[in-house]
Amino acid sequence: MLDHGMPELGRILVAVSGGADSTALLLLLHRLAKTMRTELHVAHFDHGLRGRAAAREESFVRSLCDALCVPCTSGSADVRETARTARVGLEDASRRERYAFLARVAAEAGCSAVATGHTASDQAETVLLHLIRGTGLKGLGGMQPVSSWPFEGHRGLRLVRPLLRLSRQHTLAVCAAFGIEPLEDESNASPQFRRNRIRHEVLPLLREMNPSIELALVRLASAASEGSAYLESEARKLFVSPRSGASGDVALPRELKNAPVVLRQMAVRMALADAAGDAREFTERHFEAVEGLLMSGATGDRVELPRSVVAVLEADGLVVGRGGDPHPSPLPGGEGILLGAPGACSRFGMLEASLIEVKPESGTWVEVDEGAVKGVVRVRRRRDGDRFQPLGMSGTKKLQDFFVDARVPRDERDAVPIFESGRGIVWVGGLRIADWAKPQAGAPTLFLWYEPVTD
Repeated sequence: MLDHGMPELGRILVAVSGGADSTALLLLLHRLAKTMRTELHVAHFDHGLRGRAAAREESFVRSLCDALCVPCTSGSADVRETARTARVGLEDASRRERYAFLARVAAEAGCSAVATGHTASDQAETVLLHLIRGTGLKGLGGMQPVSSWPFEGHRGLRLVRPLLRLSRQHTLAVCAAFGIEPLEDESNASPQFRRNRIRHEVLPLLREMNPSIELALVRLASAASEGSAYLESEARKLFVSPRSGASGDVALPRELKNAPVVLRQMAVRMALADAAGDAREFTERHFEAVEGLLMSGATGDRVELPRSVVAVLEADGLVVGRGGDPHPSPLPGGEGILLGAPGACSRFGMLEASLIEVKPESGTWVEVDEGAVKGVVRVRRRRDGDRFQPLGMSGTKKLQDFFVDARVPRDERDAVPIFESGRGIVWVGGLRIADWAKPQAGAPTLFLWYEPVTD
């Protein structure tokens, strides 16, 4: 009756609302606890939406737990306030608060998994919801019997759904067999929630065309899940290590353009989910934008995505990671600093820099034509839109393109000091000077110099 794919889970937190599905889940797990060699702890959550009914539901769950000798922890939240402050829908806010509560109780109770009462009926509704919203093969797979926790910050905690093979009629029958009359959540009839509209409006229409529509949708989910798992294993083989080695970044090779469309799309979806921790808030529009960047973008192009994820097309592939540099630059932003008279050191972030009249004995330096700098040099960090004329070139190029061609890792570019005079960028520190700043035969020169400081 329970899903046969359930692993040994140790102590399980059972989410119980008092409705037929979660009540049947608790009754079955309690009956099988010794066989499964597991211990149970119940969690009951009040969303703050049902007024007096909430107290009746908590009392029912606690009485059932007392009868079964199972410990119970209850909690509550003002979901309407969460929805207002987070600017999300009531369903989304409810889910966030509920899962945050369950994760917290699981940690306190020492549970390695949280079990929910989702059934085959819920699975059918989920597949339809995903279809309506727009989804790919993975979304058609619906809910999985065992999955990682759907929110960040709870590594190792698993979400299990042992009843995915049972219908709502089955859970009612289980409760009746145990002599328990479950509660009916009045909000399940409210058309305010999309799932309820699917349940009470869409599915009845589909049953007129196919009385076994729920079973058909569950079979579709199973087939899609198996196909998605295979494609994921194949797509994972296409991943490469990011050139920069930045922690948390995911890299896809440019050659992915030539892969079958379905593998390319799966690899893009997986890259975004890996970078963010999961695929929440990413839509088809986001996946298509990243795929378009890979297919037709220019080196240096980028796509900014929800949850601070950024996709950047580099010379050898597409790198997807969290926005913000995991290796903060030692150089501050802004206008930078003007170097003083030759020989005087100036502090700029974690560097000391100077104009020097004699060849330096240490640090990083370059010799330039004195007339080109005219004694006025500013040191700063790179900026968007920077251009300069590298030594040996007759025209200018984007600094971004220069970094790419010079194979400077993306997460190190803000650490490169830019030396600039009134004419433009004189020297990209440690890399190349401007063609117009090169020393001229018989003309006086100066040295641009810098080295890191350790304090």
